Amino acid sequence: MENKKIDMATIIINTLKVCVGLLISGIGTAFMFNAGQGSAPAATITEGISVFTGFNYGISGIIVNVFFLIILLIFDRQLINVGTVLATFFLGYFIDLGVFLLAPLNIIGMGTVLKTIMMLIGCIITAIGLGYYIGVDFGTGAMDGMSVILNKRLKIPFTYCRWGMDALLMVIGVILGASWGLGTVASIVLTGPIMSYIINKMKKE
Repeated sequence: MENKKIDMATIIINTLKVCVGLLISGIGTAFMFNAGQGSAPAATITEGISVFTGFNYGISGIIVNVFFLIILLIFDRQLINVGTVLATFFLGYFIDLGVFLLAPLNIIGMGTVLKTIMMLIGCIITAIGLGYYIGVDFGTGAMDGMSVILNKRLKIPFTYCRWGMDALLMVIGVILGASWGLGTVASIVLTGPIMSYIINKMKKE
């Protein structure tokens, strides 16, 4: 009975940690969204699917996530847990919350230089949040799991795996008709190293 209580406590704590990581990521993504200088690669491929198929953004996001979730099921089911469900299907709500929380800053009304600064801040915050929720080791989102699989299977440093996956997502999205910008490129460059640092630091704790 005591072990069950401990297990339940661990599940609750890890779930809350994942939510914190996703909230941080959502706030960072909201910074980028409001700066209007290009989305993160995951958003770029979702937009590309939306443009190519004519489906709305929400449906397109589900299509992309389900596709990568199937790949997770095939290659590494151990990566699927509570964090997978939260990241795959609820990250959008955390982004919406981030947009709401940042509304008083009026980033949209700022000048180009300040918007660029906000975009870079957003890239960094997003990467910290993603690294934190993955570092909890309680499941990864469908797209985030691809970098983890490559890292585990091919023994390639996580940063390189993330760079490769993000670049691939961006290219596919742009080919399908998505928009991109400085924020998209900055996201690719910054996300991998920051996530790798956060994940490794959490493993050592």
